[in-house]
Amino acid sequence: MSLKQHINHFQVLLNQGVDLFLLRLRMLQLDIGDQASAVVRIFAAVVLMGALFVFGMISLLLGLNHVLSSEAKIWVFFGLAVCSLLAIAALASWSVSSWKNKNAQVAATLRAMQQDIACLRGMAAQDKEEKTNERQA
Repeated sequence: MSLKQHINHFQVLLNQGVDLFLLRLRMLQLDIGDQASAVVRIFAAVVLMGALFVFGMISLLLGLNHVLSSEAKIWVFFGLAVCSLLAIAALASWSVSSWKNKNAQVAATLRAMQQDIACLRGMAAQDKEEKTNERQA
């Protein structure tokens, strides 16, 4: 290959690399935006968990207050407390899994960017090897 062909090939690789890098950055932007919205939802879930915890504790205390008066009230208040605790557990589990999922997406995009850069570097190294082989021949 002539010098002009090598320069043209390098320009093509550079243009493709820049386009690929910009595409990956856009994907990263979307992933980070998605993760930010997940953080907002997680924060809302934490606030809801706090409110349910307070509601559950008040229900528990009211249930204990009425232990001797009526059995129907006891089952209702204790039932509300148990439901609140189950909802807290479900929301906490969802928050953790959502956060892990969003982190995995961002990490995958960054790994893909690293692979793209390595691929482009590999292509450049492969072109150098071809040039060396042509000179030797």
